[in-house]
Amino acid sequence: MTTTALTWHVPAPMFLPWKTAEFLPPLATSATKHSKRITFTTATTYFFDVDCGGSAVPSDDGPPLGLAKTHTTLECHDIYSQVPMTRPRRVRRYDHVERMLLLQHAGYSRKQVAMCCFEGIAIRKSRLESKDEEIVEDEGDDEQVKRRKIGTE
Repeated sequence: MTTTALTWHVPAPMFLPWKTAEFLPPLATSATKHSKRITFTTATTYFFDVDCGGSAVPSDDGPPLGLAKTHTTLECHDIYSQVPMTRPRRVRRYDHVERMLLLQHAGYSRKQVAMCCFEGIAIRKSRLESKDEEIVEDEGDDEQVKRRKIGTE
C-alpha cells in the first residue's frame, strides 16, 4: 500500500515594502485605547393624536389622558441640520377641565368623557386598595419576625 502526499498549490506570499512594521499602525495598548462611541444621524418622530386611557392615570380627579394606539404622521430629521434646543423642556400637566376639553376636541362625546372619568376613578381606587393591602402585609410580616425571634430565644 502506497501513500501519496496531498499538496496544495498556494502562491508564495507577496512582499510589499509598504506593509513592513514601520508603515503599520501601532497596536492598541491599554494606554492608547479609544473610547467607544455611537453616533446617530437621523431622528424619527412619531405624532399621535390624543386618546382616552392609556397608562397615564392622573393621581387626582379627571379622565386619564393618553395617546392614540396608532400614529398619524411620521417625520425623519437629520440630527446635525437641526438647531439644538436651548434648554430641556418639562412635561406639561393638565388639570381636570383641560383634560376633558382635549378629549372633546379629539372627538369624544361628553358621555364618553364621563365614562373615561369613571374608569379613571376605578383605577385609582384599585391602586389605593392595593397600596393599603401592601401596608397591612408589611405590618404583618414585622409581627411574625418578632414572634420568631422571641420563640427562638
